[in-house]
Amino acid sequence: MDEALTEEEFFSGPLRGIFYHLTQQNILQNVTTLILDRMAVTTDILGEIMLDTTGEFNVRILSVRGCFKFNYPYDDTRRIFQLIKSAITQPTPPRLKALYLFGTTNPLLYLNDANWRTEALQLLPGPATYLPEDPWYLPLQKNFCQIVSVGNLLGVNVEKIFEDAEGAMKFDFILCRGPNHNPGFLERPINTELANFPLGFGCMNCGTSPEGPGVYGKTPSGWLPLLAPPPITTGSIEAAWRPPKKPDGTYPELYARCQTCIQYRRCLRCRCWICENCASDNEITNFIARYADIEAGIVPTEYLHGVVYDWDGSSGLCGEYERLCLRKCMAEAFGHM
Repeated sequence: MDEALTEEEFFSGPLRGIFYHLTQQNILQNVTTLILDRMAVTTDILGEIMLDTTGEFNVRILSVRGCFKFNYPYDDTRRIFQLIKSAITQPTPPRLKALYLFGTTNPLLYLNDANWRTEALQLLPGPATYLPEDPWYLPLQKNFCQIVSVGNLLGVNVEKIFEDAEGAMKFDFILCRGPNHNPGFLERPINTELANFPLGFGCMNCGTSPEGPGVYGKTPSGWLPLLAPPPITTGSIEAAWRPPKKPDGTYPELYARCQTCIQYRRCLRCRCWICENCASDNEITNFIARYADIEAGIVPTEYLHGVVYDWDGSSGLCGEYERLCLRKCMAEAFGHM
């Protein structure tokens, strides 16, 4: 082995060899959808695919989820966004139109069990007549894409990159648009973050959110992520991010936020949440509270709905410090009439 090889060159070698043989057989230049999930893809190879002007690559949909494990995560993330910036600002529009990068390779792993459809129907507000087909539109308990810090990447303005990418390139992740990131809402807004918690539906009180939902065909494309898995029977970018219609012919609304923006505002059981317009940080306990808050007298009496609460320490999954909604789940877990 050549000791002069860098780490990137070492790990890039096998895949470059495969690309070389596919090129010799006139195959690679005809590939429009390329899925390299969990393979030894480095940022060097990613750059070769994204910035190619020779015609060696004609990839329109690229999936490299779970690949960047060889260097420090911060350095890889910064380099990835620098590549995206270069691709969308170069004089020739990028051939690559859809990049799967931070999402999960198996969406079903983020749903609790085999009966996830039954569970999800129970979580949806109102009559359970319709269930979105894609997990991005469901109220998931876990984060749905990688928790990647993108707000403090040296020399990289992620928000500007998303603006420039509008109409040029789509991703399997979106930025959180919660009011905590808005200078008009906070004097010192928190850093930009990815929206990795799909909420399923709007606020439990007002039915929407301060930032508004993403809706296919009505809002900027950057408000909606690419849907997994990547389409393999078509090279259509629309097919990669257009959600299935609802029975009434309209497209579902997408609500998603980062962990910081949903922290303390979401019920552990039914996953309903309260928005900033309906409850300030000091008013959250009027809607989402802990049994310890009730016991300490923090929750206003009028929000207890006349329910007497008592806990013997054996309420199953919910403990005295788990946050539950007062309109339903708190009464079911600890209430006694």
